[in-house]
Amino acid sequence: MNNQLRYANKGLSTLVLSLLVFVFSCKKGEQLPNAAPETALSIEAINLTGENRLNSTVNLTWFGTDIDGFVQYYEYKINDGEWTRTQTQDSTFLFRIDPDQDSTDIDFYVRAVDNEDAQDPTPAFLKVPLKNTAPIVIFEEASLPSDTTNLVITFRYTASDPDGSETLRQGFLRANDGDWEAIDLNQKLVSIMPQNTNVTGVGDASVYYGLSTTPALTINGFVNGGDNVIQLKVTDIANAESAIDSADSIYVKSQTGDLLVVGGHNASISAQYKNLVQRSYAKADFVNFAGNSGLNQPKFWEPTFSLMAGNYDKIFFHSDEANFSNSLTGADGKMLDFAAPVIQTLIDNNKKILVSTAFATGADLSTIGGVLSIDSFSPSRGQAFFTNDSFAISQDATYPDLQPSNFLLAADPFYPSIDAEVFYSAQLTPSGGWTGPSTIAIRRRNTNNNINLVLFTVELHKLNKLQANQNQVISKILNEAFNW
Repeated sequence: MNNQLRYANKGLSTLVLSLLVFVFSCKKGEQLPNAAPETALSIEAINLTGENRLNSTVNLTWFGTDIDGFVQYYEYKINDGEWTRTQTQDSTFLFRIDPDQDSTDIDFYVRAVDNEDAQDPTPAFLKVPLKNTAPIVIFEEASLPSDTTNLVITFRYTASDPDGSETLRQGFLRANDGDWEAIDLNQKLVSIMPQNTNVTGVGDASVYYGLSTTPALTINGFVNGGDNVIQLKVTDIANAESAIDSADSIYVKSQTGDLLVVGGHNASISAQYKNLVQRSYAKADFVNFAGNSGLNQPKFWEPTFSLMAGNYDKIFFHSDEANFSNSLTGADGKMLDFAAPVIQTLIDNNKKILVSTAFATGADLSTIGGVLSIDSFSPSRGQAFFTNDSFAISQDATYPDLQPSNFLLAADPFYPSIDAEVFYSAQLTPSGGWTGPSTIAIRRRNTNNNINLVLFTVELHKLNKLQANQNQVISKILNEAFNW
């Protein structure tokens, strides 16, 4: 804009001359009356019209002079409002535009008050031409799931207004052709999950804020077991509405059973686990977070995985020792490290957890050790071999022995925590001076003596030489030990 800025002297010369005349006309020794202060705005006029008008956030600057004292403070008022006292000589104002009005003119007055409480009788004045600008809302594309997700859609978004974020009034969310529902603009992390997770078709969905597992509101029009387009819009204090932002279509898989199998292996090994489970368990849902080079893992383990897994009674988590990077945060870690807080919450909520995993040499147990009841690994040098002519023997006589098909160069026996019971011990062959425990699997019980955690640190798919025994172990854990 082409504002002409200048410092106004507003009759200062005339005032000084008048005062001198007055002084010399007074009798010698007579006290002069107090002269009122003068006030000026740094901008005398804003000559803008139409689309060039200002937005509703405007910075104004003023100053005052007093020839026989000093300016004590200032007072300003907007339109016909009350005078407001201030010690400053500038301020950023958020002027309000009446609802449903595109533009308006604001009358702004400011006056100086001197040390004898005299007010400028001719306050400085400025007419401020305003035009409301529509707000903006945008999905954070990187936060959205890929084109397919299980049960839960989680995302972040940003909302802004050229007139200032203070002018934002309300946000709205909808799924597909459903109704718009108001959302809290202070909550920028949102999750959506169908209310009936095992019923396919169009229905209601719950909306969650942040890490909460308590729904904040309900929307309709959500398709469980189908494609969903999520949309956002916002309004401002003038009721101006943003353009609608739409996320790309996302297919939401519905729930089909009470067992969730979470994969952290490549496609080939994940297929082995799928076959292993399907031979033993009637209905289970499968997700492979290691797929697509790890890009299939949740961008938000909490709340996405937490909300999803909470719908299942049993969770079977299989992974290896590999590290993955979170595509959104860039954090690196073992997949179980990302999942650990959620696994702990699931256990606390009486869910049953079966974990089959492996650990790299020198693995950090600070995140996962306590959750899985691992106290430590052997500190000795060398390795423990698990040969294919040796056995893993259960401490529970109702479970069969297990045996690897291949020679396992580096098993992961461990010392269990005091709250765990040894489930399987392996006949290990020490190498390079290795000494240590023989435990490769533990069980843990809750306060009602029910088994709620089973952990194998030699991956179950490798204990397949006696396949019938392998099938029996899986079946007994899922159908018997977890049947409470």
